[in-house]
Amino acid sequence: MPFSLAPLSAIVVVVTTATDLPEADLAAVWFLAARAMYIASGQAPASENASAGLYAQAILGVSEEACLEAKSQEKMGVLTLVDCLSAVSRLPHGVQEKIITGVMMVAYADRRMATLEVRWASMLASAAGLTTDEFQRICASARVIAAMLRPRGEAPDL
Repeated sequence: MPFSLAPLSAIVVVVTTATDLPEADLAAVWFLAARAMYIASGQAPASENASAGLYAQAILGVSEEACLEAKSQEKMGVLTLVDCLSAVSRLPHGVQEKIITGVMMVAYADRRMATLEVRWASMLASAAGLTTDEFQRICASARVIAAMLRPRGEAPDL
């Protein structure tokens, strides 16, 4: 299938604030970024899908209806990782940080990072134009939050 910007143009709008981007489109970017990290980890327990929706609602301020729309085949079925990176690059800096923090929480959930997780994190950080200091701060925050959500000794959901 040849690359087309058509799916991207339907999702990405050049924005100055998070409210300029329709909720379902913001949620689609988040879910695609998170799904890529779940896959990169080699484990995608069923509970991770639910936690991604909760993150979208609580941290990104997306409604449950928008989350359901974002997960639809019409939205997710046409998007690629290139679309995700392009969309992340066009988001406001604060929203970029929230998405990357969430993705890093996914990566740190099992207390290790596989090579593909490191690569995906690096690609997202580059797309967002983060400095090394910004990315390290985001990673430190995500690691603390992930550790609080899964105390040492607690087995991951499989």
